Amino acid sequence: MRKTLYIHIGHFKTGTTAIQVFLARNPKLLKRHDLVFAQTKQEHCKHSDLACSLYQAAGVTELMHGYAKDETPQQVWAALFEELRASRRSGMIVSTEELMRLACFPQAVEDLKQIVATAPDIDIKIIAYLRAPESHLRSWYNQLVKMGCKTPSFNAAISDRFEPIHYDYALALRPWIDLFGAQSIILRHYSSESRKDNALFRDFLSIFGIAMPDRGLSFLSEDPNPRIEGEALEVVRIMQNSGAADWAINATRDRFNRFFQQEQVEGFVRSGDAFEQVRRRTLGGLAQLAQELPEFSETLNQFRAQLPVQDAGPASEGWLFAGLLLAEVDTLRKGMHQRNAELIARLEALEAKLPAKGAKPE
Repeated sequence: MRKTLYIHIGHFKTGTTAIQVFLARNPKLLKRHDLVFAQTKQEHCKHSDLACSLYQAAGVTELMHGYAKDETPQQVWAALFEELRASRRSGMIVSTEELMRLACFPQAVEDLKQIVATAPDIDIKIIAYLRAPESHLRSWYNQLVKMGCKTPSFNAAISDRFEPIHYDYALALRPWIDLFGAQSIILRHYSSESRKDNALFRDFLSIFGIAMPDRGLSFLSEDPNPRIEGEALEVVRIMQNSGAADWAINATRDRFNRFFQQEQVEGFVRSGDAFEQVRRRTLGGLAQLAQELPEFSETLNQFRAQLPVQDAGPASEGWLFAGLLLAEVDTLRKGMHQRNAELIARLEALEAKLPAKGAKPE
């Protein structure tokens, strides 16, 4: 019996974590439909070793999330193939959004090409979710700040810091199309509507012809990967870059949120040559994908109307000024805490020399 490996590669910020947790918590549903969520290299409901082993072998050091294991990618993937071959199920699902970065590392692509050649008995299908470029880039920017990465302003991050797979979707899917053919790509649309009424899970299950039952499923009661809401994102980012302690960041963020509820945010404008290059490349990637995957042309056309939008200059300048003030406030706060600690220590030393209550003086 031929087996099929379904590789869910993300994209980032398309509900991937939610899907992974859902699959891990509902093995009986998958079993009833001749599927299994792979146990090999599954950690925290995902299979990041499949990607990180490839990147480590290719010499990648950034955004590796502390990955440092001795196994080669050949060993990691071989173990996965063996689990599928030994399984009673005809289909197996693995999921890690880290695989979406594959196109950035040609050596990793070449290694994966050689690895899949060792499993001619296994059919491979690629599942990818894409969201409108502007929405995706805003959400990824939010994620970097939330992870504590030292992140420049949105404009600078888009133009100079983000990996191009975050706005060039044709590049992101290129190695997967080349390795497995366009007919093996299962492309889905993620939007804000996907988060409502379990729509994302219903859509994912529909890939396998599964209608989500009304009962008997296990869900998390809250978002497994919540975003930093509102304009507090920039407060958190700037304070992180200034080296503020986590407790100070959290306290300032909460105070800012209460204050900002009464404030009005300016809109955004398109400007800047570097940013325009990103927009043009985003359009080019969408056009290229529309040619290679014509069945998804309607969704890709919708994305053309939702390109990344640059922050307005005055807003960016205002945040720089706010950053200076926040850094100064944090410096003063640290100084006060240090001085308080010194005073408390002196008082405790003086009190230690005083006679105990009720003791007779010598």
